[in-house]
Amino acid sequence: MNVKECMNSRRSVRSYTDEIISDEVINELLVLGTKAATGSNGQPWGFVVIKDKEAIQAMSDEIKVKIHDSIEEYPYFRQYESWLTNPKFNVFNRANCIMVIYGDTSSHWYDKDCTLAAANIILAAQDMGIGTCWIGFAERYCNTPEFKAKYNVPANYDLVCTLSMGYMKMQMTPPERKAPTVFYNK
Repeated sequence: MNVKECMNSRRSVRSYTDEIISDEVINELLVLGTKAATGSNGQPWGFVVIKDKEAIQAMSDEIKVKIHDSIEEYPYFRQYESWLTNPKFNVFNRANCIMVIYGDTSSHWYDKDCTLAAANIILAAQDMGIGTCWIGFAERYCNTPEFKAKYNVPANYDLVCTLSMGYMKMQMTPPERKAPTVFYNK
């Protein structure tokens, strides 16, 4: 699959098989992620990879309670309030792999650099038949001092992206998008 095919076919995937992503494949994705462009060659990224399905389920349960109990702090999640109380809903789409991408805040461009690394990982995963989904529900949870301490993330690293990952149960149809909004092109 070439890059344009990846871009044209890639969708957020929320349904995965039980097949485990090997350490070799995860390492390849991490290396490809770090090939991203980076401001002033800062390379500010750091990663946490969780492949323990029970730990992922426990995280999902904790996130649902945390967001639901403080929904006033998360008005953008209000539309998902019924999901948060649904025992069948899993924040990570029942994936057996979670990749969390952090950026070193001493780099002015850490958020942009790490987003580019995430995009590389997402497209490389697509090429390998691995689906991904950027998990907004995890944005506060994975950036807490407790979570960071548990997974050895230094305090000066800030969460940029949490991805659920897994082999796709089915190929999805290409996404439909609006035409680009162009403000000037002369």
